[in-house]
Amino acid sequence: MLMKPYALIFRTFLVGGLASFSVIGQSSQVEEAQQKLSKSYVNSAKVQSRIDALDEQTRQDYYEYIHTIKRAEQIETYNAQLQKLISSQEDELNQLEQQLVSLSDTEQAALPLLNKMLETLNGFVQKDLPFLTTERSERLTRLSALLDRADVSVAEKYRQVLEAYQIEVEYGRTLEAYSGMLTVIEQPSRDVTFLRLGRVALYYQTSDGQESGQWNPETQSWQQLAESMNWSIQKGIQLALKQTVPELLDLPVRPN
Repeated sequence: MLMKPYALIFRTFLVGGLASFSVIGQSSQVEEAQQKLSKSYVNSAKVQSRIDALDEQTRQDYYEYIHTIKRAEQIETYNAQLQKLISSQEDELNQLEQQLVSLSDTEQAALPLLNKMLETLNGFVQKDLPFLTTERSERLTRLSALLDRADVSVAEKYRQVLEAYQIEVEYGRTLEAYSGMLTVIEQPSRDVTFLRLGRVALYYQTSDGQESGQWNPETQSWQQLAESMNWSIQKGIQLALKQTVPELLDLPVRPN
């Protein structure tokens, strides 16, 4: 059956329209798919960014954790060392307390001993030859006052008392000449030069060299020597003052 021309035209238009609608529909779907894909990319980028941020935070937290662990170990080591130091200081304090107790006991025993030593030294000086009487008397007086002082340690008191003993010991080993006042009963005091021969003998000679004498321990008085001894006494004085070369001295040891 033959179709009419207008029917054929309508059919052609209808088919073309359907084809156009089909193309338009496909284009819309493509755009929608592209939009969805683009949105998916954006969302994926955001998610990746969040993941990266989480990874960075995780790394920072990890490093901070490691640093905290190391710091804790350092503090623990320091505390252990500090505890050893504290224990050592406690031991030292205990030792000091024991020493203080011991020192207190030592002081109680030492002070009577020092007083006894000073008393013995004082008695010895009084019985000794009467040389440097003022100097030796002042030393003993100073030591006596020192022993009564609370602000001076026992060690320092002992040192000074021992030093006084050493000085007295040295007197017995030396030859010494010094100027002083000679006081004799019923005679005026005179300036003389004393000559000490250790602790063996003590002499004097007047400044003009015309009179010499010797201390007599038995009578506890001065005894004048013969004029023939003046030269020997003078030589002894010169030797003690290092004004002449050493030589043998002819001096009386015991008074006649």
